[in-house]
Amino acid sequence: MPNTISKFPEVFTKALDEVLVTSSYAARYSDPGAEFVNAKTVNVPDITFASDTVNDYDGFKTKNDVTLSYTPYTLEHDKQASFDIDAVQDIDTAAILSTKAASEYQRTIFLPAVDKDFFKTAASKAKATGQETITKDNIKAEIRKARTQFTEAGLSGGDLYMSSTALAALEDAVDRQFSNETNIIDTVGSYDGFTIFEVPQALLGENVDFIVISGGKNTIRYIVKRAVAYLFAPGTHANGDCWLSQFRWVFGSIVKKNKKAGIYVNKHA
Repeated sequence: MPNTISKFPEVFTKALDEVLVTSSYAARYSDPGAEFVNAKTVNVPDITFASDTVNDYDGFKTKNDVTLSYTPYTLEHDKQASFDIDAVQDIDTAAILSTKAASEYQRTIFLPAVDKDFFKTAASKAKATGQETITKDNIKAEIRKARTQFTEAGLSGGDLYMSSTALAALEDAVDRQFSNETNIIDTVGSYDGFTIFEVPQALLGENVDFIVISGGKNTIRYIVKRAVAYLFAPGTHANGDCWLSQFRWVFGSIVKKNKKAGIYVNKHA
């Protein structure tokens, strides 16, 4: 005989409607080895040469001068989050808030904010900015401009972050022939040596069609100086009968002054 339930379990009606969010785009450029000075300042080493001349052989009499210097950068952001979760409410809801609030906040609010800031920094520091309205007729030519810029700087390949509209234009611009009509895939995963990532427009930036980054962490770095989380049980703090969650992040994205050639952005008017 099947079991009968006289009342629908309330825990199911209170289940979180979780939004699926992938890992941060900025995490690909994370630099855990940054040299911190004080507060939010980080020192980034730069190697410079006195001359770009290639010397003729003269028994090594001619010397080349090389200098190692450190350029200070200030991380832009010092953010926090704090939650007071009533102890009685937490019992009634099977501890959903005290155990999941932190991870949900970071996954659905904080990480998207990090990515939005990362792409904003990349776009503002790019050596060149295209201003064409992207269509299937010009998308290839616009991507080639980025490739040309990188080639002249001695770079090749990289990551191509595209809005859904720009990626659709590229997909429409690519000529295809299918031999198996039962399994047709028209997505583009890489193009001209660039690995393609489709990015929500809200993260990529207003009117930004695509951002291309070549050189990886040598071009742009996402740096976290501090990322801490504290969880205090009821009775261990002075905020009342509640679970107290506190979070703090000190972070930022930096582009070395001589590495701007590794970034290209198209932002239509």
